[in-house]
Amino acid sequence: MSQSRRSVLQGVLGAGAAGLLVGGAASLPAARPRAVAKGAELGLRWLGVAGWELSFAGRSVLFDPYLSRMPYADADGGLDPALPLRLDTDAVDHVAEKELAGVPELILVSHGHFDHLADVPHLLSRPGWSGRRVRTLCDTTSRHLLEAMGTPAHRMADVVAVSGGDHLQFDGYSVEVFRSLHSRQQDYTSFAPGTRDAVPARPRTLGDLVEGQTLAFQVSVEGGPSVLLTGTSNVAERELAGARPDVAVIGMSGYSAVHGYPDRLLAALGSPSLLLPCHHDDMVTPLGSSGISGTSSSDAVTALTKAVERQGWAGGTRVLTPRHLELLDVTDAAV
Repeated sequence: MSQSRRSVLQGVLGAGAAGLLVGGAASLPAARPRAVAKGAELGLRWLGVAGWELSFAGRSVLFDPYLSRMPYADADGGLDPALPLRLDTDAVDHVAEKELAGVPELILVSHGHFDHLADVPHLLSRPGWSGRRVRTLCDTTSRHLLEAMGTPAHRMADVVAVSGGDHLQFDGYSVEVFRSLHSRQQDYTSFAPGTRDAVPARPRTLGDLVEGQTLAFQVSVEGGPSVLLTGTSNVAERELAGARPDVAVIGMSGYSAVHGYPDRLLAALGSPSLLLPCHHDDMVTPLGSSGISGTSSSDAVTALTKAVERQGWAGGTRVLTPRHLELLDVTDAAV
């Protein structure tokens, strides 16, 4: 997008986001369940953890839709790969029926871990989605895991393995795929690393859903804004050369072992108009609970805001605090 067009979008965000505070908790525009506001070019709805719905022109795209929010921690509060997968299909169905803008035509999966992939097979098996084509883009490992988890054969035919460098054209929008990296734990290791070159036995534990190749995606709506979606707190910034998203969704889970994050990520992006943190809630409080907003880390917003200031973008790039399941409308007056 040209700089003049980006300036228009920044101005619209400034006018249309009254009451939204940079770097602090604030009210988002009122949620409009199951529809994008009239005239809105793109609606963004945070599904918790790293998950998002993008909705535009009566259509829907999902990114890392994890809704089960199952127990994951050991006695010390760390990720326990031996814990069983405990999918909450009622919670998944409730969000799919009551909160989403509609049946998605595309699901994007950043990598194979449970908090990104685990609910996709159930979503693809929903009777309410029958008769509607739903494509899924993911890496090869995630594709094998989806099949191992019982994704219906007719849905597997529309699961497309992609890799960094792919740039795919859909009706009215494109999806660019970037190679990315998974965040590191404090001891510099990664949770559940590994790949699957063939369909494994059915996964039973959190650790059975291995990472594979981590990907980021940029969705660009024709005549409208582009959105970069990252599901982890790490970056291969050279892979993002030339990416100039208008909106960037930034993974903000633990990154103390990753040098210069998020500054290196922001330096590669070219001053997006809007930054949205994600993967910064507690991952277990059920969606719809009255206290779920309080589980989001305010430190994530503060860290992004300070990174914006270090880039010299203050006043040109907003950092907003999303709320679970509420719709944020981004309207470009040039459309």
